[in-house]
Amino acid sequence: MSKHRYLTYLFGGIDHDVENAFFNLPSYELEALFIDYGCKYGGNAESYARSTYRQWRSGATNLSGQTAERLLEILPPRLSKDQRFELIRKLRKHYIKRAREYVKTPPESWRQHVIPSVEKVIKASRDFKLPDELFERATWLADGDTEAVHRILHSIDEEEAQQRTLYLDAEFKRIEVFVTKVKNTNAVSHTISIPQGDIYVTIEKEKPTVLQLLFGKGRTTMNENSHELVRGEDLQKALTVQQARGSFLNLTLDDLTENQKIELRKKIAEEKLGLDVSQAKADQRFYDSTRDMATTVQAVRGLEQSSKNDYEVKSTFETASGNTNITVKKNNNTVIIVVAIVIGIIIFLLLTHGGK
Repeated sequence: MSKHRYLTYLFGGIDHDVENAFFNLPSYELEALFIDYGCKYGGNAESYARSTYRQWRSGATNLSGQTAERLLEILPPRLSKDQRFELIRKLRKHYIKRAREYVKTPPESWRQHVIPSVEKVIKASRDFKLPDELFERATWLADGDTEAVHRILHSIDEEEAQQRTLYLDAEFKRIEVFVTKVKNTNAVSHTISIPQGDIYVTIEKEKPTVLQLLFGKGRTTMNENSHELVRGEDLQKALTVQQARGSFLNLTLDDLTENQKIELRKKIAEEKLGLDVSQAKADQRFYDSTRDMATTVQAVRGLEQSSKNDYEVKSTFETASGNTNITVKKNNNTVIIVVAIVIGIIIFLLLTHGGK
């Protein structure tokens, strides 16, 4: 790997953003940069940069790895706070790895299985740090402003995760009701997607006994109030429980200096607005998925009432916290096989008893 390609890999592509900023500097800022470049790297390096600038900018000559690395060191401190904010965001996104957790749980006891996995994924993000090599090659990353940006971005992720997980009680209640009351529910899974990673939850249903398969006992079909997958008060609670929104970000802002707050006020306002938009979208997804799950129940009931044939209904619902996948499947062959096995056992027992 060439030095320039390695630099791009190491810095997650922000070297290209720095180069674009370099080629779009106003003339007075470019002149000041060349002077600093010469002071830091020598007169020959400055002369070469001045004479080659037009070829670099036109694309006739590519920046060497050495020049790209020098620009990464000397140019970002000259950029605006907003520009550096985006550079750090991109670096963080490049290095932070989304975690994955896989959980199996009965619907009624989901909290004791799911919540620890959610907390584990969030904790992995809290422990994140950029590699030391980055700080060695771009010393501006070690200043206090960079740490402030890291704290803000981390708080945004925490806020987003909190927004998603506050819906889990209502969402798993919907699943529990669906699994309990919808006949022939075959498979259910739910994926929780938060900024720090994904938690894949498989809902383990109670397996029907032979008698239940034969006579259909032990499960009831959904009653006519199918829209009540979530009780009205639970629905309202899920939509209004966000009163503490902004707590993580507000705590972070309390740790910033007044100067940092002023310089980053535009980005902070954008991030707060982004959280509000995200929350509104999550509310809408929760409402829509509740409605769509009730519609699925109605469709299954229609199939049960209008046909004796086998059927399979697969549905995916985009929810506030991620998505829920449900398969409802009727297979008469299963009952026939069970009946045949039972009859076979009875005949075997009769023959055995008769032989005695």
